[in-house]
Amino acid sequence: MENAKTVKQSQVETRDIVHPSDVNAYNFVFGGHMMSLLDKAACIAAYTHARRRVTTISIDNVRFFKPATVGTILTIKASVNRVFNTSLEVGLKVVGVHPQISWQPEVICHAYMTFVALDENGKPTPIPSIIPETEDEIRRFEEAGIRRDARKKLTAQLEAK
Repeated sequence: MENAKTVKQSQVETRDIVHPSDVNAYNFVFGGHMMSLLDKAACIAAYTHARRRVTTISIDNVRFFKPATVGTILTIKASVNRVFNTSLEVGLKVVGVHPQISWQPEVICHAYMTFVALDENGKPTPIPSIIPETEDEIRRFEEAGIRRDARKKLTAQLEAK
């Protein structure tokens, strides 16, 4: 595990507040706006881990649980779950508080994004592995492998048609 890094070394936590221009006609944050926030946080985690240029190659299991309305303070957490030679999966969780209603945090959404590391010529290049240390990190590491296998199986099934 030469150059391997712990999960903590690249974890990201960032915040944002929902503005009137970020919401739709129902006063709920646009999914696209949320995706932008997720992609930025995930990219920072991936870049920090890989220490080289990375690009998003897939977005999986984006699930919205609660609406975020104007004034909601969002906390976006991003963490590298697993490394697969030249790619890595980042898990994301968004928690929001609605100060005008309650300061009780609520899970707004979660997602998984896969990034590939690129060399100077824009070609995929190997990156350091990840060392999961806690029970939660180990669980996320194992689940990332299951999601990757499922993506590969689905791709093969669709290409066979």
